[in-house]
Amino acid sequence: MSCKKCPLNIASENFSAKMFEKMPLHAKALFVCRSGQSSSSSLFSARQLCARDLWVLAFIGSGDSFAMEKAGETLDRLVAAGHSELLCHVFENAGYETRRDLWARMVKNYPDRLYMFDALFEKDCLPPADSVEMAENLHIYRHSLLYGRGQANAFVKDF
Repeated sequence: MSCKKCPLNIASENFSAKMFEKMPLHAKALFVCRSGQSSSSSLFSARQLCARDLWVLAFIGSGDSFAMEKAGETLDRLVAAGHSELLCHVFENAGYETRRDLWARMVKNYPDRLYMFDALFEKDCLPPADSVEMAENLHIYRHSLLYGRGQANAFVKDF
């Protein structure tokens, strides 16, 4: 989605003020994109993120349809910028269907960047993503991300 069509971009013809009704007045300014205006937000540009990414990070856990729809694009930007902690946040808070789609996208497009999930794998006592064990047991790592904590390590053979 381009900035010109984004419902969070105040300069867009598709700007949707209705999306902001669910949040307090003082928080609305954080999510309004001003792309194309002279006072562009350095908060987003410095982190290589945009208002859509912030929206996804904030509302993915509540099942917001816009957040779920844009989660893939946010994943791409988080991986490109190296924001592993935010990527883990998305996976921890997204619903099963969204996590499944994001895992498939990650494995297909960024198989060499799976180490970005090491913090989540560590919670399940799994070895780091760059290890030989991961190559042999990719399904266990997938299970760890899709179904949550505490069950995946039961599948890993003792070291």
